[in-house]
Amino acid sequence: MIAPFLRLNPSPPLLGWLLPLFVIPLAGATPLDDVQTAATTWANLRSEMTRLETDWTAEKQVLTASIAGLNQRAEQMALAHEALVAGTAKDRRELEELHTQNDAISANLNLADARMADVAQKLIALRPALPPRLSTALDLPYRSLAAADLPAGERAQHVMTILNRCNQFNQAFVLAEEIIPTSPGADPQLLEIIYLGLAQACAIDRAANQAYVGRPMDGRWTWTHEPDLAGEIATMIAIYQDRAEPTFVTVPMQVTGGGR
Repeated sequence: MIAPFLRLNPSPPLLGWLLPLFVIPLAGATPLDDVQTAATTWANLRSEMTRLETDWTAEKQVLTASIAGLNQRAEQMALAHEALVAGTAKDRRELEELHTQNDAISANLNLADARMADVAQKLIALRPALPPRLSTALDLPYRSLAAADLPAGERAQHVMTILNRCNQFNQAFVLAEEIIPTSPGADPQLLEIIYLGLAQACAIDRAANQAYVGRPMDGRWTWTHEPDLAGEIATMIAIYQDRAEPTFVTVPMQVTGGGR
C-alpha cells in the first residue's frame, strides 16, 4: 500500500526531512488502517512540501537580490581599493624611503654611540693625568660617565663637557691655591700653583720656600721637587698678578717623553 507514494521525487533539501514521515507502524494494523495512515501522511507531506516550496520561492528572491547587491558592493569596493592603491602609491614610496633613512640613521647612531663610548673610556683612563684642579672640577661629569647604563645622549653630553673644559683649561694660565700632597703618601700642603695649560704647572710653598713642577708622567699627574726654582716661580706668579714688571722667567718645561 505504501509503494505508490514512493514515486515522489522531492527536492534534495527536503529529502532528509521527509524520510521520517514514511515510518508507519505495522504491528497490529489492518489494510484499511494502513491506507488511512498513508493517506494522512501523504496529505501532511504535500501540505508541508507546498509550504516549504512557497517559503523557498520567497526567500530565493530575497537571497537573489541580496547576492546581486553584495556583488555590486564587492565591485564598488574593488574599484575603491584600486583607486586607493593608486592614490597612496606616492605615500607608500615615501614611507619606504623614510624607513630606509631611519635604518641608516639608526645604524649611524649606533656607530656614533660606539665611538662615543670608546672616547668616554679613553677620557676616564686619562683622568689621573689631568691637572688636579681640572680633575676636581670635572668630578661630577666623570662620575656620571662611569655609569654602565648611561643613555647615549647623556654620554655624549658628558664627553663634550669634559672635552670643552679641557680645551678651555689648555688655552689659559690658571692661578690657584690648593691643599694637595706633592707625592704619594705625603701630607697635603698649601701650594700656590700656576697651571700652564694641561701639561705643565709650577707651584710654590711660600711657608717652606719650596718649589715644585707638575706634569703628567707615566699616565699620572706628578709633582717634582725643584728647590732652586722658588724665586723664579714667585716672580712668574707676581707678573701674572700684575704685581711685578713683565720680564722673562726661565722655568724648566718638559714635553712628556722628551727632554727639558
